[in-house]
Amino acid sequence: MILFGNNKGLTKSIEKGDFHCPNCDSVQSFDLKSVRRYVTLYEIPVIPREQLGEYVECLVCLDTYKPIILEPKVNLSQKEFKAEYHAAIKEVMIRMMIADGEVKNAEVKMMQTIYEKVTKNSIQADQLRRDIIQVKSSTDNLSTSLLRLQGNLNDLGKEFVIRAAFYVAMADGDFGESEQEYLGNIGNDLGMTPAHFQGVIATA
Repeated sequence: MILFGNNKGLTKSIEKGDFHCPNCDSVQSFDLKSVRRYVTLYEIPVIPREQLGEYVECLVCLDTYKPIILEPKVNLSQKEFKAEYHAAIKEVMIRMMIADGEVKNAEVKMMQTIYEKVTKNSIQADQLRRDIIQVKSSTDNLSTSLLRLQGNLNDLGKEFVIRAAFYVAMADGDFGESEQEYLGNIGNDLGMTPAHFQGVIATA
């Protein structure tokens, strides 16, 4: 049997240099990376397809940022320069919550707790509710959003997203087959290998 696939992104380094990392709050080395989807044959990339995205990775803290952060006129003191995985965690948690209806106040509080636990940063409930409204108005589903995020996250960022999704799934004290399958689909859409995904779950 010949096994083809086209869901995984291949990451390539395209530029290196120094930049001011918002997380380190100092000048550090960066690696600008491009992620492109390939058709694979027995999991070996053989035919390039569309580009999924680009991100700037700090080589010290490993946080990733949009390439605009390298522009010389960018105000690096701005609060919005959060690591890409922060936004990804919020979106995944929100989409998991809205899948079964309206998001309740207790669920907003739970998302705040999980966000702070994973990112080590706080988020206000009002901001989270605004994010919920924005996600609800989007025409994308969770799978489409995750495929897009492949181009914005390195392996560490993907691990943070899986941990956050795991904590949401475990919120009711149960981690049955349906939850495991749901999280497995999230890992697959992020372009993670089964071994990578299982390793994250085992340590979560």
